Amino acid sequence: MTLKLAETQLWQQNLASLIRSGLFLRADTGELHGLYTVVGIYRDESCSAPVAKYADLRRALDAAHLINQLAKVPALVESN
Repeated sequence: MTLKLAETQLWQQNLASLIRSGLFLRADTGELHGLYTVVGIYRDESCSAPVAKYADLRRALDAAHLINQLAKVPALVESN
């Protein structure tokens, strides 16, 4: 269970860094080696490395939707 928690925290940290970079446009899903991935799309339309991988497409779609919602919220704390 600890390993799973550490993996979740790591992809969340990578995602937060990607969004804060100002280059993040949106999250999208893809498929790699039989797993559904969530990748970040940069403003120049290039893709990041997968930030999350799932065996279930619905989970990947939900994660991408959540990421896109989070990316819409302005970083109020960091603007102080």
